[in-house]
Amino acid sequence: MLYFGYGSNLDWDDWKSWCEKKNLRFEGLVELSPCWLPNYSMKFHYFSDGRKGGAADVVEAGRGHAVPGVLFRMDEVALKAMDRKEGVKVEAYLRRKVKVTLPNGTFVEAITYCVSEKRRENRFIQPTTAYSKLIENGLLKRNLPIGELKNAIEDFSPSYPLENLFVYGTLMEGGRFHSTISEFSIGEGRRASANGNLVDLGDFPGMITGGEGEVKGEVYQIDQIFPALRTLDTIEGFYGYDSTHSLFTRTIVQIKTEQGTEWAWAYSYNQQKDEMLKIIDSGDWRNR
Repeated sequence: MLYFGYGSNLDWDDWKSWCEKKNLRFEGLVELSPCWLPNYSMKFHYFSDGRKGGAADVVEAGRGHAVPGVLFRMDEVALKAMDRKEGVKVEAYLRRKVKVTLPNGTFVEAITYCVSEKRRENRFIQPTTAYSKLIENGLLKRNLPIGELKNAIEDFSPSYPLENLFVYGTLMEGGRFHSTISEFSIGEGRRASANGNLVDLGDFPGMITGGEGEVKGEVYQIDQIFPALRTLDTIEGFYGYDSTHSLFTRTIVQIKTEQGTEWAWAYSYNQQKDEMLKIIDSGDWRNR
């Protein structure tokens, strides 16, 4: 079973300590990778007796929202322990299937735990400093940003924690759609690259996530992320994560820049089964 963790379970000592107090095995929870849950945001609207304050929840929030976390693998013993820790039996948290994006931009299905409707309160509930620090330290340890957590703690809404956009084709400087980027970006673009393969689709390229190559492009800081992604979704033919007809899918990738490793929104090509594609060996649309 794959599991998306976003709260206190980012802290291994917290998980281990809880299991030991209950005389349960803790080794069945195995960390795989940092990841993101798009279209969700973090909220504190549930009072936890155990935490003596607000406990984190993730709720569907739509375009531009995303929650960083970690993908784990759980065996049956760990799954039963996690159900108990999250209070599934008393309907504190309930399991939900979600799709998360890995650093290379590919998606996997996992379960996560969301506060049940009957336990949600129609108000912000302040988490304790100790609990907030557990989550913050877990994110920083994995080079994940803490903006979404800070926004949730401050009850700031709407929250758009990821402002970078990685482009590699006609949206780059000199490309025919670059004016769209100029309209929404702050400052100039920076050179960047992402793991994957670049393919030639004729008038434009496509990035195939999960490939072993390198895609070269630019990264831009986007102002007003919601209207920017709304416009770009139209240009890229992205109709939502549940659609099977999107030309491109909006994902989140880990990119390399001169400043180091960062995270960014990006659009990956929805390769059709048995489609013959021409790979651009250079990974650079300008030097194809």
